Amino acid sequence: MRLRIRLLIVCVLLAFAVAHGDVLPPDEFDMMYKHYEGGGIVAEGPAYLVRVNAGDQVSIHAEYEIDQVTGASIDMITTGASPLREDRKAKSIGVDYLRDKTTYSLQALSSIENDYDSSTVNFSIAQSMFGDLTTVTLSASKGWDVITKRINPSGVEGGATIDDPAFGRQHLDRRNWSLGISQIMTRNLIMSFNYEANTEQGYTQNPYRSIRYLDPTSASGFSFAPETYPTTRTGNAFAFAGKYYLSWHAAANAGFRYYYDTWGIRAETYNVGYTHPFLDEALIVDVTYRYYTQNAATFYSDLFPRANYQTYEARDRELASLYTQSYGGGISYDFMRSPWRFLKKSTISYRIDEIMYRYRDFRNAYVEETEHLVPGTGPLYRNNALSQQIYIQFYF
Repeated sequence: MRLRIRLLIVCVLLAFAVAHGDVLPPDEFDMMYKHYEGGGIVAEGPAYLVRVNAGDQVSIHAEYEIDQVTGASIDMITTGASPLREDRKAKSIGVDYLRDKTTYSLQALSSIENDYDSSTVNFSIAQSMFGDLTTVTLSASKGWDVITKRINPSGVEGGATIDDPAFGRQHLDRRNWSLGISQIMTRNLIMSFNYEANTEQGYTQNPYRSIRYLDPTSASGFSFAPETYPTTRTGNAFAFAGKYYLSWHAAANAGFRYYYDTWGIRAETYNVGYTHPFLDEALIVDVTYRYYTQNAATFYSDLFPRANYQTYEARDRELASLYTQSYGGGISYDFMRSPWRFLKKSTISYRIDEIMYRYRDFRNAYVEETEHLVPGTGPLYRNNALSQQIYIQFYF
C-alpha cells in the first residue's frame, strides 16, 4: 500500500505532463508540495518533475519526491509501538518516443525507505487510430521490493534502530498489465475503458502489524500475535469513465471501477465531478465526490477466538470491510499566459480533499483496553483525513 501511494503521487505529476497522441508534451518544470493528515499520521513533502524534448520524436522526463512521515496510527497506539518518524525518497526517469501515431514509453522508478526498497520498470504503447478518435494503450510493469524490519535494541524511545537480524531480508515481486481505450463518441462526449491485472508473490504482509485474539489470562481479555498472509495475490480491476463538455464551456465527468482479488476482496468505486472555467479559461475550478466500498479479506478478523486459529490471519484495517467518502475541490490559474523570454506559460494549482474512513468490522482496541470493555464490543474505528496539494508548472 505504501508503494501504491508513492506511485499514485508520481502519477499525479505525470498526469499534468504526459498526454499520449501524435504530439509530444512541451518542455516543462513542475513543483508540487503535498500534505496529508489523518488517523494520527502526517505525511508531507515536495515533488519535482522535469521534461525536456529532444526534437519532435523524443521526450525525456525525470521525477523526484520526498515523503516525511510522522505520528502514530491506531495500530501503533494499540500495541504500544513508538511513534513513526521516517523519510521516503522516490525518483524515476522515463522516455517517450513518438513515431507517426504511436507513442512508446519506458520508465524506471526507485523508492527507498529505512525498511522498504522498491524498484519498478514500466513499458507502454499508445496508438491513435480512426482519425485520432480512438486511442488504445497497453502497458506492463515489473517490480522488485526488499523488506526489512527495524528494531530498537535499547528500548528507549527515540533510540537508534537497526535491522532485525532474525527477520532478515524479505522479497516481493510485482507484475502489472493494463489495457486502456479512450473513444471520442461525439463532439461533446469522451468515454474510456480500462482493465488492469496485477500479481504479487513473496512477502505480502507488514512486519509491524499484529492480530489480536481472545486470551482470558490477559488483563484486557486479548493478546497480540504476528500476522500471517498468503505469499501470492492476484487482482483484477475494470473501470469506465466519461466526460461530457457542456455548452457553456464547462465539463461534467463520472466514473465507476470494480476490483476483485484472490484474497476475497471485492471493491467498488464511484466518482463524479464538475469543471468550470472563468476569466476566458485562465481560471479553472473543479469539484469532485468519490465513494468507495469493499468487503473484508477471507482471512481477516478484528478478534480471533484463540491463538493460531487458522493458517492465514490478518487484522490490517486495509483488509477490513469499510467504506470511504471524499469531497474535494481544486483551482488552477494561468498566471502567465503570454510568452515571456524563455517561458511560454505558467500555471499554479491548489487542491484539497477531505476523506472520511468508516470501518464496518475493525474496532478501536485501544478504547476497549483503556475503558475495560468486553473484547469485541468497542466502538468501530473511524477517522477523517485532509489531503492538500499545491502545484506550480512552467512550460518552456
